[in-house]
Amino acid sequence: MPEPQAASFSSQRWYWAAPYAAVVLFAVAMLSLVWLLQQRELELERDALARDMQWAEQTMRRQMLGTEEFLGQLARDLSSEMLDHDGFQLRANQHIANHPELANIVWVGSDGIVRWSAPFDTTDRLPGEASSSEQAGMLERVRASLRVEYGAAHRSPRGGAVLEVYVPVVRSGAFRGAIVGVYSIERMARYLVPAWFADKYRLALHDAEGELLAAGTLLPALDERLSFDLALDPPGNGLSVRATAFRSGSGVPRLLPAVLILGLSVLVLWSLWTLRSHVQRRVQVEKERDRLFNLSLDMLCVVGLDGRFCRCNPAFARILGHDPEALPGRSLIDFVHADDVGATLEQLRRLADGEPVKFENRCRCADDSYKWLVWSINPVPEERLVYAVAHDITGRKATEEALRAESAFRKAMEDSVVTGLRAIDLNGRIIYANSAFCRMIGFDEDELIGIGPPFPYWPEESRAVCERNLGLTLSGQAPAAGFEMRIRRKNGERFDARFYLSPLIDSSARQTGWMASITDITEPKRVRAALEAAHERFEAVLDGLDAAVFVADARTDEILFANRAFKRIHGFDAVGRTVNGVAVPQPERGDYRVDPRSLGTSELPRELFDGELQHPLSGRWYHVREQATRWVDGRLVRMGIATDITDRKQTAEVARQQEDRLQRTARLITMGEMASTLAHELNQPLAAIANYCAGCVTRMQGGAWRPEDVLAAMQKASFQAERAGKIIRRVREFVKKSEPRRSAVRLAEVLDDALGFAEIDARRVGIHIVADVEPGLPDVFADRIMIEQVLLNLIRNGLDAMADALPERRVLVLRMRSFGPDAVEVAVIDRGHGISEEGRRRLFTPFYTTKTEGMGMGLNICRSIVEFHDGRLLVDANPEGGTIFTFTLPTETASERTARSA
Repeated sequence: MPEPQAASFSSQRWYWAAPYAAVVLFAVAMLSLVWLLQQRELELERDALARDMQWAEQTMRRQMLGTEEFLGQLARDLSSEMLDHDGFQLRANQHIANHPELANIVWVGSDGIVRWSAPFDTTDRLPGEASSSEQAGMLERVRASLRVEYGAAHRSPRGGAVLEVYVPVVRSGAFRGAIVGVYSIERMARYLVPAWFADKYRLALHDAEGELLAAGTLLPALDERLSFDLALDPPGNGLSVRATAFRSGSGVPRLLPAVLILGLSVLVLWSLWTLRSHVQRRVQVEKERDRLFNLSLDMLCVVGLDGRFCRCNPAFARILGHDPEALPGRSLIDFVHADDVGATLEQLRRLADGEPVKFENRCRCADDSYKWLVWSINPVPEERLVYAVAHDITGRKATEEALRAESAFRKAMEDSVVTGLRAIDLNGRIIYANSAFCRMIGFDEDELIGIGPPFPYWPEESRAVCERNLGLTLSGQAPAAGFEMRIRRKNGERFDARFYLSPLIDSSARQTGWMASITDITEPKRVRAALEAAHERFEAVLDGLDAAVFVADARTDEILFANRAFKRIHGFDAVGRTVNGVAVPQPERGDYRVDPRSLGTSELPRELFDGELQHPLSGRWYHVREQATRWVDGRLVRMGIATDITDRKQTAEVARQQEDRLQRTARLITMGEMASTLAHELNQPLAAIANYCAGCVTRMQGGAWRPEDVLAAMQKASFQAERAGKIIRRVREFVKKSEPRRSAVRLAEVLDDALGFAEIDARRVGIHIVADVEPGLPDVFADRIMIEQVLLNLIRNGLDAMADALPERRVLVLRMRSFGPDAVEVAVIDRGHGISEEGRRRLFTPFYTTKTEGMGMGLNICRSIVEFHDGRLLVDANPEGGTIFTFTLPTETASERTARSA
């Protein structure tokens, strides 16, 4: 079809679109009107449902609040002892009869046991029955809050959903239990709303997770669009009420207007579409042809056999910058680069013979620059025309040029390096050798490429070694440090070289062979030989020293060097063995200032140890100094120098013995000062004996005693008497010994003994002691009696600090846990009045005390005992109020390691 006619059809498409738009707008307007009317009706129904639901919810809340008041009155009468069992049954049964939503009413004691239950014929919560775990938790919650609490909705043993309300019973400030009202949720949905509400809506109760607990009716015909949710408070806890309207009729009348409107609209649109379709098919082919020609990213053109353009697409303007409307009539040769004219004319001659061609040339742009184009041209001889497609390849040409330049640059780099490079395939054939490698061995690249083993640069005398190294390379087992080989040049000269191997990976991440870098090490080996000669001179100097000197690898502990004095002490075969193997006096790994294995090259040299050690076999003493440094081969080593100081140590031991005699004399002089200490230490066991004996006398006077109880108390009193004797013996031993007896002690057992004394005073003042002991604590190396005295003294201080505290704050926490790998931490945490900053600074001063009757020696003695055990006693403020006393003790294994290192 001619272009004017196609343009005419294109201009008429708006006339065809107008009827479609009118029909669609009419249908949308009618459907919107129907929808708005229906939505208006639905909103009115929802407003009515919301008002009814709020009225019903207020009714339910009012009745539940009335039940709360009734239960509260029962609790008040019960706490004032104005209610007996018969009165409870009468009033509870009457209330249940007037409120059918209640299943039963019970009185639960503070111990969780049901005391009274109504009505008489109930099968739930019978008198004497224990509460479940959930009910016991609610009882504890009421005990803590002392106010009305609602439990979470749950299923009763008979399967029905119930809701419990707890009203506390408090007498003289003490919690005596709770009055529990049990709602049947199914009855709540049935009886808490009037009959007219149940006729219009289905009432359902849901828990916090949205699960249905009960419904007023199970009729399925519901209108889910008309539903309303309200949270029920009380009881809260996520309980909600949902009202859903019953379906009043079928939805056919509601949908009928919309169906008619849509049906008529579709019929009209179908008739218009049928009328238009045959017209569109007539112009479709022409539109596709023009669209392909105009939208192509490549240059499309029609050229005559004389080489002149007939028609060009818009891509000419985008690629070359020429106006496609101005190109018809101009010759293609006019735009070709002068260097490419001859080749282009040859291709045009082939086109004249009817042969399709494809070629590349440069064409001039509108700004006189040139771009590379690849032409694909097919001739149509009968029309005397050719149809050509040209693609811009200027970017590809630039990339190819850059790749050639990059390749030339890399080739220049390979030829300029002094390190030889050689590549072999997976079968061992040489596939590449750079010029440095060729110069190194004297062979040309052509003489090496493609040959397999044995290679011409392998010496005859080292061929077995070369073949073994090649086998390791091909199997992927070549060492990371490479290997050293003897190489033969083309002129027969030998030299030493080191080969470093790495996999040869291509662009697809596939291994195609092995790459080797070769370095001439002839000169480095000569330098190494000179260093070895210097090392021999160094050894001669060290062998003349009286001190024992050794050098050991920091990682493997292998002895690399030892002078004559070291070998004379530890054996002349010491080099090559480990330091531990020859029993060299050396510190434990933890005694080093820094672990030598973790040092870097920039941190060398570094002093590791400077101290005195005893030989484990001979018993002689040595002054040992160790330093981390670098060995001649680059390894990190420890250099140790040990000087015999046995004579000096023996002289110091004689002086120490004389000093011990002076100290024993000083302890005899200070015996008079131990009176306060003895009184303070004996006060605790004697007080415990008095408490146990007084308790036995009280029970025997009252007549309500059992022999086993009195026996247990007397056994504990006997143990305290024995403990008092041990304290006296310990004070006496202070005079004749420098330290008490220490052994492996389980802190949990010490805590049990201390609690046996402390819980007597704790019960008297109403304080609860909580023991928080980490399982699996290691044993500590300590004196059991002294640590028990420290612990008991800190516990009694905490009890005294909380004597005036509120009842809910009277909790003393004893915490024992690991403190790193070598210690155990013990903390006594009270919530009393606390200690001021000034008091904490003076707390461990002798005779300073915060108590009215204190002596001011307890904490000072405790700190001395803890420091004697290599621990620390600290005091901090408790963030929750009060004080935290903390002390640490070393474990048995840590003490043994310390003893060995000493």
